[in-house]
Amino acid sequence: MTEPPRPFRESERLAALEATGMLDAPNDPVYGSFVQLAARICEVPIALVTLIDERTQWFKANLGPLPQ
Repeated sequence: MTEPPRPFRESERLAALEATGMLDAPNDPVYGSFVQLAARICEVPIALVTLIDERTQWFKANLGPLPQ
């Protein structure tokens, strides 16, 4: 299978994400406020805050069921 091209400035995005220290940190309750607000504004039953590096996706907050 052929890998897709990397997005422009992807290495900078990954470095900035790593620099936050948020990837392996415990979930912050503030993110729960974000997902509640997003769900209310968009009138949807599910909202998520996720962080994605090269290999992993972290679910930092969710409203509704997590994807399987």
